[in-house]
Amino acid sequence: MRIKVYTAPHLHEALAKVRQDMGPEALILDRQQVKDANGGMWHVHAALDNHSASPEKSDERATTQLAKPVLNTKNEPAPEATSDATIDRLERLVVGLSNKESASLRNALASGREQESFDHLMRLGVAATYAFDMAGDYAVRKPMGSKTLQWSRRINPDNGRNTILFSGPSGSGKTTLIAKLAAHYSLKGIRVAVISTDTERMGGLDALKAYCSTLGIPFYPLKKTAEAKKIHSDTHSAQLLLIDTEGWSPRRDTCLKRQTGLWDAMDCTRKIMVIPANMDEEDAMQQLSHHTASDMTDIAFSKLDETQKPGKIVNWSISAKLPMSYCSFGPEVPEQMGWLTAQTLTTLLSKHSGAATA
Repeated sequence: MRIKVYTAPHLHEALAKVRQDMGPEALILDRQQVKDANGGMWHVHAALDNHSASPEKSDERATTQLAKPVLNTKNEPAPEATSDATIDRLERLVVGLSNKESASLRNALASGREQESFDHLMRLGVAATYAFDMAGDYAVRKPMGSKTLQWSRRINPDNGRNTILFSGPSGSGKTTLIAKLAAHYSLKGIRVAVISTDTERMGGLDALKAYCSTLGIPFYPLKKTAEAKKIHSDTHSAQLLLIDTEGWSPRRDTCLKRQTGLWDAMDCTRKIMVIPANMDEEDAMQQLSHHTASDMTDIAFSKLDETQKPGKIVNWSISAKLPMSYCSFGPEVPEQMGWLTAQTLTTLLSKHSGAATA
């Protein structure tokens, strides 16, 4: 387990450092305010469990164990049972520390109204540290501010050509979001073209091709990097170029590696990661850990109508260090889509399952 102390003038700033360095899995062990002539500093002790030891150490332990003589273990518990018991104790310790952290943060809030807002944000899936950071604004329904939450710039094709690529896990809703955006901007008079690199999967092109045909928008499949130059030429008049990609998984890195060459050939101005809001939080964290290899610039969320914990999107955005952009909450084209801002996030969370008790 790695333990580290983070220092900052304000508690929320120290906690933000913890999350930026260790991520949302970090446990807050202790927090202290040390007063001085300048007003004082907060010291936060945080811990992060090391899930796996290095391969070298594992090999050393394995060699040592093989070299040891076999002893009489008739009266000793089986190694598996001992290991399971240790894991159970560690899990109980982690849960206990997590609950202690949440209670400590809640009690540090200034008013009962802020504490109720903290509780509501936690119920919606926002991590305790971020809920603490946002509770003050959320209590009075102000646009929620956070020093660790970022907001993307709106897409504005009037200011020049935008080439925007969308990536994400299989079934994340990329294709539907692209169809919504294509329809939205086309209806505003923007010249739109759509490209898809999802050429290996059977039927991968069909849905988006049908949308484009209905909307009267040019559609181009991109299978090889050699085809990129011609597509650039054919779409030179388009103000907005939207690129759909093949869905991928951390367990199928081949797909991601095969796709990145095509992405680079299109000279993208933005690469947006699309994560479905109904996804398990830890599974999405694993997906997001792969975004650094493909240089994602923004994050968008789909299927917000299919989750009871929309607050997860806060944790994902901060953990991935990607600014929030689009969100969608239904299959209708071009409706049920919006741009995430501090105000829309506040509205989304306050309206979900009823507003928090004031």
